[in-house]
Amino acid sequence: MYERGSSALRELAGARELLRNLTSRELKVRYKRSTLGFLWTLLNPLLMMAVFTLVFSTAFKTTIEWFPVYFLSGYLPFAFFQASVMIATGSIVGNAGLITKVYFPRAVLPLSVVASQLVHLLLGIGVLLGALVVLDLASDSADFDFVPYLPVLVLAIVLLAAFAMGMALLFSAGNTFLRDIGEFLPVGFLLWFYATPVIYQVDFLPEDWRWVLLLNPLTYYVQLFRDALYDPHWPAPATVAAATVCAAVSLVVGWTLFVRLSERFAKEV
Repeated sequence: MYERGSSALRELAGARELLRNLTSRELKVRYKRSTLGFLWTLLNPLLMMAVFTLVFSTAFKTTIEWFPVYFLSGYLPFAFFQASVMIATGSIVGNAGLITKVYFPRAVLPLSVVASQLVHLLLGIGVLLGALVVLDLASDSADFDFVPYLPVLVLAIVLLAAFAMGMALLFSAGNTFLRDIGEFLPVGFLLWFYATPVIYQVDFLPEDWRWVLLLNPLTYYVQLFRDALYDPHWPAPATVAAATVCAAVSLVVGWTLFVRLSERFAKEV
């Protein structure tokens, strides 16, 4: 199995041009016939921010300072992960005609989805960083000195992308044999969203229930993004360690299962 995995990894490394082309195709297809095009990458999180800010500033009266920044610093990584996994889950089945006719490293299909979503994440972060600069200059009470902590942001993006790749490989392989996975994901991610501290703080939950957040890998990635953007400071070593372990386990498990099942994809799709 180790030799098969190593061989598949070498094949994937040799298919870099195909990966780039598929990533470009993912970006173009998503906004085909869309008037605003890539602007939707920026508008979607901003609209979500506006909705949740309105709700939590009127109905629930949140005490979270600078709630729009707090929300976006958690929502952007979550939205990236959700879109990567949900779209990648159907990438093998959705390319059945290609898989049954041509041989190529199958992993490029789900990984190209993650790569295209990473572009959206970087654009969203760029807009957020610009907003933080404006807030820092325009408000005496704002203190978003994120520049010294940009390495934390880079680390958060790399670890989250690795975690998303592993999960994309895992779910895309599983969905090829059990299509119920793709049907369940919308509900599953709705539950996952509310189990992740995107719109609330960890201490919002009763102490007896906080263990649920500690079992959720996205809790650590969201915390890393907030350590870099919302409340800039060096992250706790435990947070970095947990995020690194989750990313490594996701990649190893996802890659191993994908390689093991990929030989049967052509028969199943």
